[in-house]
Amino acid sequence: MTWIQTIPRSQAGPEYQAALAAQHSWYPKEYDADVPDLPSSDADGIVATHSLIPDALHHAFATFGALMNPDLPLNRRQHELIATVVSQTNCTKYCSVSHREFLHRVTGDDQMIEDMAENFRRADLTDAELAMCEHAEKLTKDATQIQKSDIQRLRDVGFDDRGILQITLIAAWFNYINRVADGLGVARD
Repeated sequence: MTWIQTIPRSQAGPEYQAALAAQHSWYPKEYDADVPDLPSSDADGIVATHSLIPDALHHAFATFGALMNPDLPLNRRQHELIATVVSQTNCTKYCSVSHREFLHRVTGDDQMIEDMAENFRRADLTDAELAMCEHAEKLTKDATQIQKSDIQRLRDVGFDDRGILQITLIAAWFNYINRVADGLGVARD
């Protein structure tokens, strides 16, 4: 449930229909099925929260789609690791549950999901993934604390500047979507 009015897909006008179609085309396949025990995206999920301003839906999710592009340095596992760390750091129930599920759909690794739920530092991550997750966590807690040495650490574990930008933008985008979810009550009832 959201705390504002949303427009169900069945009542969507042409502008909202176009934004929904574009948004769906940018989603990874792991997002196709609803997450058990969470509101459907049709009327109560994060996409629906944007329904009153279809242009915002289009632009917000176009950014998401650009960041998930398989031609960029990060892979699907890394995308979902970042999304999970950001969402859990923000204590956003809807996004934490969703992205642990999406990470599970990508990896099929039950133990990893359990470890990510408790503390990502206990999960079986590569050095690069751990550095990436710690960077996303630090950016989420207080981006003003990021130093040049944090960027160098990412380089030291193998990320080039394009990858570092992608990590930062994905973490920033998920901070945005976490704020929308919590600020409008998605799955908070």
